[in-house]
Amino acid sequence: MQSQLIIHLRWLLLSALLLSACSTQSPHRQPTGWHTPQAMEYAQPRQHTTASMPSGHGGSHKTGKPYRVAGQWYYPLQSASAYDESGIASWYGRDFHGRKTANGERYDMHALSAAHKTLPLPTLVRVTNLDNGRSIIVRVNDRGPFVKGRLIDLSYAAARELGYTSQGTARVRVQTLDQSVPARASAKPPLQKAPPSLVPAAWAASHGPSKGSIFVQLGAFSSRVNAVQLRDRLSSSFSDIVIQPRQVATETLYRVRIGPFEDMQKIEQTVQQLQNIGYDNAVVVIE
Repeated sequence: MQSQLIIHLRWLLLSALLLSACSTQSPHRQPTGWHTPQAMEYAQPRQHTTASMPSGHGGSHKTGKPYRVAGQWYYPLQSASAYDESGIASWYGRDFHGRKTANGERYDMHALSAAHKTLPLPTLVRVTNLDNGRSIIVRVNDRGPFVKGRLIDLSYAAARELGYTSQGTARVRVQTLDQSVPARASAKPPLQKAPPSLVPAAWAASHGPSKGSIFVQLGAFSSRVNAVQLRDRLSSSFSDIVIQPRQVATETLYRVRIGPFEDMQKIEQTVQQLQNIGYDNAVVVIE
């Protein structure tokens, strides 16, 4: 009887140790390397909120000299004017969170940023997922991805907004907001443009690079009183701040926005100005 009790106690102890060991293991094994695509969601992702662009703190403007990675030479562009390329986007997240980017900023996986091999740092670009028509504006502040066939590496938040975190990659179009200047010749031939049929006609009609369609949004309120208070608080600093109501199902949302904008540099200056006075959730939207 005593020997059976000892065996039973040993079995309970062994079971407890096994459970403890299992509980300390990570539920996902994340890939490693420089801006490698990640095809998995996190076990406990941060609560979904409207992501904003990085503040730019600690960063600097940078074009850079030609550089070589893994035997391949890359030639940074001196200007981002009229850049318009289509290709494959990947995303990078937790492995790089908090590290310095190529222009000295801190990478935040929850902010709308990106890595590109040749665009000046920083540059604001519109990225469109050609599979579902979603579009966002991100701040390019890092170099990469140095994987064959990849055009751009988006932050986790940006990939989430475009709807491809689970797939790992997506077909995208990358455009600077200034499309009025003819594209300059680059050191290597441009990627093949995706055919127009990949973007739904209705979406293209409403989201094309038309004038007066880009705003910086500070918030959307169900109470018009709250929207008016925010507008009045900032009206002395931003003369073009407006309230735009929008009907969503049975509710009216009052969106507080600055704009419309036609100048890419002015958009970035406005976002940084807002962040400097404490409005960190400002987001660039395209109508």
